Amino acid sequence: MTETQAVLEKINGEWIADLTEEMVRIPSVTMDEAAVCIYYEGQLRELGLEVDVREVTPGRPNLYARIQGGADGPALMLNGHLDTIPNQTDQACYREGDLLFGRGTTDMKGGMAAILGAARALIDADISLAGDLWLTAVVGHEEPEAEKDGPRALIEDINNNRIAADRIIIVEGPDLLWLMSMGSMVFTIRLTPDNGGQHTQYVAFGENPIRFAGDLVAAILDRQAALDAGNVHPLAGAERIDLGILHAGDYFNRTPTCCRFTGTRRWAPGKDAGGILAELRDLVAPIAAAGGMTAEVTMEHEREPFETPLDDPVVAAVRDAHRHLFDEDPEAVGKRIVGDANLYVHGSGVPTIYYGPSNETAHADIENVSMTRLTDSARVYALAAINYCGLC
Repeated sequence: MTETQAVLEKINGEWIADLTEEMVRIPSVTMDEAAVCIYYEGQLRELGLEVDVREVTPGRPNLYARIQGGADGPALMLNGHLDTIPNQTDQACYREGDLLFGRGTTDMKGGMAAILGAARALIDADISLAGDLWLTAVVGHEEPEAEKDGPRALIEDINNNRIAADRIIIVEGPDLLWLMSMGSMVFTIRLTPDNGGQHTQYVAFGENPIRFAGDLVAAILDRQAALDAGNVHPLAGAERIDLGILHAGDYFNRTPTCCRFTGTRRWAPGKDAGGILAELRDLVAPIAAAGGMTAEVTMEHEREPFETPLDDPVVAAVRDAHRHLFDEDPEAVGKRIVGDANLYVHGSGVPTIYYGPSNETAHADIENVSMTRLTDSARVYALAAINYCGLC
């Protein structure tokens, strides 16, 4: 029997599903992850692994464990987060056919259970990897108040050699090769009239700041049209500029003292946040000048884009594992949304990709995951570890 056959026989889908359900039944909204961290640490220890409990803030640890390689092979990290968004609809945890329902099933306790299923199979099959396989769980991914403190702590620990990785697979997303994400920022534009608010009867509408707010909306529409007609990324499509908030005025017959726009800007590899911010300022400046207004353009939550090449060894490792199981290559995709890979690649320099059991219902009122896909993902992770780390 080959090592591949041996490890696949040890993948226990029911065990992975049970583990997912147990974790889903433990609430773990961002900033309140302690209970699920304790549970996950216990599962790592039951596999016979030593666990580095790395406190991010008191009671909120990242967890690091290693299946040590027996030679000088490359190190692979399987990574994901244990926190969830709030369970706004009080969704119950239950099974129906092949689906497991509950907050966190797809985002991303299912993937975190699949990591353990893959590790358990490698250990039970007595597979000797040449390189280290790291199993890492972070807190602080979901809610903005955490400011990505768990992923940022992991980056710090890679950079100071507390843990090691030559490549990272984040166990989230669809069962595809998610190889790139655009950069993203939240921008705010403030247009402030130099003469303050005035009674609308004494201001020609053509001089009303709201008129110039309309000009800015039109300019943003034109900019999007240019982006649609420009260099469209083959995996993620056109860059985007979007508005979510437009606020102007405080009284029905008084001109606004400030017009405020808040939106998102997403850009492809080859550009950076500083250049995008400068582009926005150039877009706004002539409109502000025409209206006799002062313009302020700021950004927050900015993330730079990442892209891992199709010929990277970790892509080949996952692609070959997927092909072995399903007799076809997984589709390579990119996305406009950003995630921890954007942070890991730029913060640590470690090439990163995503491959997961699901993300179709992430953050939805009714969240679920296929238990078959949980099993399949664990099989892919185990084979990808063999492919990438090598065998002794």
